[in-house]
Amino acid sequence: MRFDYLLIISGMLFGLVGCKSKKSEDFVLNEFSRQIETIGLKIDSIDNTGLIHIKTNEINLEISLYNLRRDFERDKDTSAITDFVKTLETYTVGIPDWQEAKDSIYVSIVSNDMEFHDFIHAEVTEEISKTYVYSGNNQFSWISNSNLEKWKISDIELENQANENADRLLSDTEITFEIIENRKLGLINAEHVTLKGALLFAPTMNDKIKDDIGFPYYAVLPVRDFCYIFSEKDFDFFSARIGSVVVDEFKKSGYPITTEILKFSDNGVEAVGKYPTE
Repeated sequence: MRFDYLLIISGMLFGLVGCKSKKSEDFVLNEFSRQIETIGLKIDSIDNTGLIHIKTNEINLEISLYNLRRDFERDKDTSAITDFVKTLETYTVGIPDWQEAKDSIYVSIVSNDMEFHDFIHAEVTEEISKTYVYSGNNQFSWISNSNLEKWKISDIELENQANENADRLLSDTEITFEIIENRKLGLINAEHVTLKGALLFAPTMNDKIKDDIGFPYYAVLPVRDFCYIFSEKDFDFFSARIGSVVVDEFKKSGYPITTEILKFSDNGVEAVGKYPTE
């Protein structure tokens, strides 16, 4: 089971996954260990599944480095480790109260092979689900039923707030179109690239793109920071041409989501095809 950028805090999931190499044989683990010491943390243990255990301020963290390893293997860049350690530092203070957190609540699209535990989620297709995240203060934390109880709000209020935030973000986001043989292939140029999936589900997305590609429309979201959109009339043209790019992004990223082709229509969202990865 793969966890995507998650941490388990006091029995609740948040952070990253995988880590079976010994410390002396693992550059990413060594670098992670060195960097967390600079913020006053240390690894207490690594269990036989590879999860790293850290205890601090009465909070128990369980971390896996699977995605960091994939990104480092691809890019040979330690900045991803540094960014994660900075994020990890913010997790120890938890998610703030509702009034402070609400403007930073968004939808996140994730693979269904995640372990959701108490986290709020809704299946979209056989391969992906919609979750909710708090993205303030450089955090990226899933929202659980426990958070709703603490905030004294309902799941409907959470959904409405996420939609409101997504529409606000979308209004400031440029969608550009590449012209290929007189057909338009759209790209979402979100400032926060990890929220491209959230913008696909923004209620005002249809109005944003209807003059360019109409409605219904199609999208691919192989990883959280990569997305194509195209019109229904151009389905045959683009679906036959973008498969290799979709699969390549899916295989190389530390945050793969799906190789499905998603259709957005009055009936909601459905998978109408899938690019094979083998």
